[in-house]
Amino acid sequence: MSEVTFTFELPSDSDGYVTFECPFCEAEFKLSAAEYQDDEKPVDELFCPYCGLTHNKDHFYTKETIAMAQEVAQNYMIDQINSAFGKMAKNINKSKFLKMSFKPLKKGNVRELKERDTTEEIFKCKVCGRTEKVIYCAGFSKVFCAYCGVDL
Repeated sequence: MSEVTFTFELPSDSDGYVTFECPFCEAEFKLSAAEYQDDEKPVDELFCPYCGLTHNKDHFYTKETIAMAQEVAQNYMIDQINSAFGKMAKNINKSKFLKMSFKPLKKGNVRELKERDTTEEIFKCKVCGRTEKVIYCAGFSKVFCAYCGVDL
């Protein structure tokens, strides 16, 4: 079986920031889409600005983003199954002895992701120069750089 790749864009707020979610403390924060996708400074790992823990960048997508990706993949699988069983039914029904009926599976609705403008504060790291948006008054006494992990 061949590999299939899906591509979709994550929406950004009016300042060009995209929401991410910490896999550890589940706090949301925003990163500049331009900085996150900068080919000259590729990102492999992220730090949570709130708890400071680090993980591979792919673990910081929001629950909504993961749900949308799963819906897209599920709809692709449904298309593949419907196609395979439709062809099978056609071939079997050519026979005089066997008949096959097939009711195609229904695809799910893929929810559109929407970004919301909220009241985060923008922090710029003095070490790596990148920015992030966090809610500073959310009960956290420290803010860590999402890219290099230093205390801002």
